[in-house]
Parts: sequence; C-alpha cells; structure tokens
Amino acid sequence: MSTLSRNFAVGAIALLALPAAALTSAPFKAGEETKPAAQIWADARAAMEHAKSFHVFGHDDNGGTGITVNLSLSPGRGGGSIQMPGVVMELVLAKGTVYIKADEKSWLKLTGSQATAELVANRWIEAPVTNADFSSFAELADSRKFIGSLAAQGTISKLPGTTTWEGRKTVVLVDSSGSRLYIADTGSPYMLDVQAQGSAGAGSLKFTDFGDAPLPAVPTNALSLPGT
Repeated sequence: MSTLSRNFAVGAIALLALPAAALTSAPFKAGEETKPAAQIWADARAAMEHAKSFHVFGHDDNGGTGITVNLSLSPGRGGGSIQMPGVVMELVLAKGTVYIKADEKSWLKLTGSQATAELVANRWIEAPVTNADFSSFAELADSRKFIGSLAAQGTISKLPGTTTWEGRKTVVLVDSSGSRLYIADTGSPYMLDVQAQGSAGAGSLKFTDFGDAPLPAVPTNALSLPGT
C-alpha cells in the first residue's frame, strides 16, 4: 500500500508553484491584475493557506492511470473520496489520525493480499499520521499540505488583463507546459480552477466553498493500526 499511496500524493495534480524564495508572508490584498506573476502566486497561496476550509474536485489522467479527488479540506482536518485505477476509497483526517475505508477489490489492489482485503473490506481503518502507509493520504486531506504539494513545470507567467470564471473576475497564471491557474481578482485571491497539461497528462482542479466546506464526520469503531 505504501508505494501506491506515495505515488498518489507525489503525483497528485502537479501544476503551478514557485520556489519558496519567491513567496512572501506579507498580507495580501485584492486586485491582482496589476501585480507580477510571482506576487500573484504568493497572494493566492497565502489566501488558500489562511482559508478556514474549501472543497476541491478534480482529476489527473496521468496517461490513463491517474486519480480523481472529491475532498473538503481545512488545516489538519478534512476528507472525502479518492478514485484511481482499481481503487475507490473514503478518506478522513482528524486530530492526527487518518481513516480509510474501501471495498475488498480496492484493498486487494492496494495491499496485494487477499487475506488482508477480506479482513478490512468495507471497514474503517485508522492509523496515526506517522504510519508510513497512511502519511501520504494524510497530506491529501490537509488543506495546507494539499496546496503546498502543487508543483511547477518550468517558468510561470501572467496572461494580460483579466477573464471571467463562473461569473468571477480572474487573473490567469500559465506555466511552461501551458497549464493554467485561475485566481480571483476580487475579494480574497483564492485559487478557483486549474487546467493542467503536459507530458504527464491532462488534469483539472476546481476549488469552491471557501470558509464553509462541509467536513466529513470522524468515523467510529475503526480498526486501529500502529504508527511507525
């Protein structure tokens, strides 16, 4: 399970980012259109990291072997559903514990063990985030770590002017692969949509429900696994 989960986290929609040196911790302000690309990205990242919560839905086809996520996230707390070839699972992160539930077929794909798959099928499994087999999933369910995982391809630039995304005025950042990140130009400069392309395949992420995304309930009576 560890290899598959880590590949998922490492390759999960690698899109737009800048080196840490390009970021700033200064307060961000609305009105991104006149700013350089590096500052727009810094503002967007700060806005997302300070968001109380948000919902993200998207996929990364990765040449036909990718993933789909449907998650509600906040700092240190979140979850939802994840799909990848042969696997459908539910995920919850709360108070340093990761919870996963999947059917027998999915567990067989994840573990390669029929006996394990039969034992844990359709049951919630819990483990501390220190468990190496679960830590990558924990990063996907934490809003700040999810945003921090987005990675660039080459350089990043800003398209001139603004555009409209679902009725909202936005600015658009583009990386060397042609992937595009749409950022709100009014109110908090949240990331709204990512359209990715490149050698690894196409993908998209859509962010909504800022501040009021419904977080999943913490499972009860889960089967406990140890940490590392």
